[in-house]
Amino acid sequence: MKTLVVYYSLEGNTKNAAEKVATALGADVMALIPVKDIPKKGLLKFLHGGAGATKSKGTELQPYTCDTSEYDAIILGTPVWAGKPSMAMNQFLSDLKTPEKVIGAFAFAAGGPGNCDKCLKILKEKLPSIKHTVGLSDRNNKKMASENESRLGGFIDSIRSAGR
Repeated sequence: MKTLVVYYSLEGNTKNAAEKVATALGADVMALIPVKDIPKKGLLKFLHGGAGATKSKGTELQPYTCDTSEYDAIILGTPVWAGKPSMAMNQFLSDLKTPEKVIGAFAFAAGGPGNCDKCLKILKEKLPSIKHTVGLSDRNNKKMASENESRLGGFIDSIRSAGR
């Protein structure tokens, strides 16, 4: 089964997880890269990223490096902004021509996996083909981030056992 992991990462949390998922599943990886990224620190980070995500806005992305039609399965990774997927992920979902291929999604939130639930629910409503999800904690939340490895491992195992 040819699999693609598609992710957006502002601070590296989602990128790190995407690479682990891809390595474990023998999948290809495609980063979503905005033409103009949001600030990585300070109040503007939250105002720009959170405001756009709250309105389920997209953002202009650099050309995709993979053709999703060439894959049997797609796994998504996104940070959680204001309880919703990132603007880059919103744009990818708008552009996606093969939504039925999306089988899994993982999300990162500063407050921990519980804060990911709303975001993952939104993704599952948009893409009913998603059967495997996991919420992960931002590495700055050291207490909860220590559980990420086992949570991510369970996510990978659930995809493997389903044959995807």
